[in-house]
Amino acid sequence: MLNLSDSEKKVLIAWAIVGIIILLIVLVFGLNQNRTKKEEIQDITASGTNYVIDRNRYYTVKNAITKFYSFINSKNNDAVLKILAEKYVKENNIKEDNLNEFIPDSEVVLSYESKKMCLKSVNKGVMTFVSEGSEISANTGAYVKDIYYEVVLDGNTSLFSVEPINKKIFEEVCNE
Repeated sequence: MLNLSDSEKKVLIAWAIVGIIILLIVLVFGLNQNRTKKEEIQDITASGTNYVIDRNRYYTVKNAITKFYSFINSKNNDAVLKILAEKYVKENNIKEDNLNEFIPDSEVVLSYESKKMCLKSVNKGVMTFVSEGSEISANTGAYVKDIYYEVVLDGNTSLFSVEPINKKIFEEVCNE
């Protein structure tokens, strides 16, 4: 084998100990990071359900839908098209000339009042939520109709998209 002096053996042992310590630190950090992600999801939703209880997330999603309605009310079709989910736009072949068929009636100034919200999925910084709410006439405060949306928040790029969905999809996600 190798003929090492006592001082060389001590240096070799010291390096081995340093290597083991670094390996342990990397392992502990990696495990803690996975635990933090699981805790983050649990902090967003109520225990045992996927109902959103984190006020920051709730109001972020609600504000995304409110912004969508503000663009509809101001008849800014270009902005509405950019906010609508790309998949939804392609599937329905939505263009500026037929956009009014797919968005709420813009003859009345509308606002959105969220009732329930559920977390649908989390994937690499992208969170998908579904929301049940009511369209309200902004002028009179009168109830117009119940409406459901899927909102995707991309935490990596700080972008969002909105897609109208039906009640059945909302109920499936929220386990109702």
